[in-house]
Amino acid sequence: MTESNEIVMTVEQRSDQGKGAARKLRREGRIPAVLYGGDKPPLSISVEEHSLRELLKRKGGDHTIFLLKVEGTKDERRAMIREIQKDPISGRFTHIDFIRITAGHKIHVRMPVELKGDCVGVRHGGRIDFISRELQIEVLPRDMFEKFTIDISNLDVGQHLSVADLESMLPPSGRFLEDAHRMVVVVETPRLAPAEAEAAPAGGLVITEAAEPEVIRKGKVATEESE
Repeated sequence: MTESNEIVMTVEQRSDQGKGAARKLRREGRIPAVLYGGDKPPLSISVEEHSLRELLKRKGGDHTIFLLKVEGTKDERRAMIREIQKDPISGRFTHIDFIRITAGHKIHVRMPVELKGDCVGVRHGGRIDFISRELQIEVLPRDMFEKFTIDISNLDVGQHLSVADLESMLPPSGRFLEDAHRMVVVVETPRLAPAEAEAAPAGGLVITEAAEPEVIRKGKVATEESE
């Protein structure tokens, strides 16, 4: 029986190793992969690339829980994707690492952070500094979710949100593996251009027309707690 947040995928066990065997698999539309972790040794497998891509599109990406069924055997195991390697030119998947998960055992994952809302601080001339685009958490597989979605509508100039402010967004089994004071997003006071700074009276206030919102971009591999 499968859980509501997992999908079944049939994989093939592979015995041939090396670059030649891997290239042959890719020509056949399959991706070399390895299943790690848990109480069993690593298992070399392959998955059908097109099917996997379609599943990831529908199910929300890297945090999908799979029930992997090894073709021709009764062996099956729940797993998540730990790492996907891609060809930098074609974008095709070249190798995948899966990590076994077990019910009742927490896993470590990096959850993406998304901002939403019309920030009042931007309307007042501030700009958004999006500092932490991913946050690492520990959580039971059954409580996995897609991402943190933070409403920044009420953030004014000089205000911020830290990890501690997001505690209420965690499921019952979840906890942050981050410093509680780590900044997630801050609305910065705009800097004056040199000409504006010279024109500003000492201790005075310069009022400028609000610009379009600007997001400063700052640039996963989830790991599993020992089972």
